[in-house]
Amino acid sequence: MIPAPALTILLEAAGLLSDAGGYVLAYGSHATGTHQPTSDLDLLYTGDHPLDDAALSALTAAVVALHHRHGLDLDEEVPYPVKLYATGDQVDQAAALAGFRPSWGTPPPTVRETWFLSTDAFRLRLVFNVLTSPHVFLGGNITAYHQQVRCAERSAAALAQSLTAHDGPPTLQEAWAALWQAPDGRTGKDYLGYLVAPHLLSVLTRGLTDHQVPDAPRRQLSR
Repeated sequence: MIPAPALTILLEAAGLLSDAGGYVLAYGSHATGTHQPTSDLDLLYTGDHPLDDAALSALTAAVVALHHRHGLDLDEEVPYPVKLYATGDQVDQAAALAGFRPSWGTPPPTVRETWFLSTDAFRLRLVFNVLTSPHVFLGGNITAYHQQVRCAERSAAALAQSLTAHDGPPTLQEAWAALWQAPDGRTGKDYLGYLVAPHLLSVLTRGLTDHQVPDAPRRQLSR
């Protein structure tokens, strides 16, 4: 059960969605129920069209004001212009593993520096992680959401297969190990960002048993 203060914050965050063709997700500690009273709120807004600088600044200001209103910390390690909003096309690309193509077949590097965390490739990796990690759907285009999550789960299995040392589909345990920890021992935010082992296991179970080839889903707009 979500504590009442957290529910209020999530509902306020949902109210900031302005594009009927997109949706909004909360992820991180507020989605898993492990947040503290001042934990920052991780949000991803999606929409049909790119936001211009003024619209993105307005959305960022509204999210920052929400944090101040409820006494929440701000986490700006990943800049808000990178993590807060993505177009439907960018989500489709992320779900189809576009953020991993430069390092396909090898454990992707993660550099905890602003220059890396501000790149388009990292944005796509972050969106992919949101779709395949625990999150809360707060409203918007449910059809696009379901399609993109399903694509991302198939892609998670494909990514795991590319990181295993043999040909053919990996076992569930091999797939989980490949995405949970890099060969050099990196885990969590220093690797692919996965923090909840059972959820990743569930994602891969679905991805490995869905035999469709990963591709970008056809998005349908809300009516």
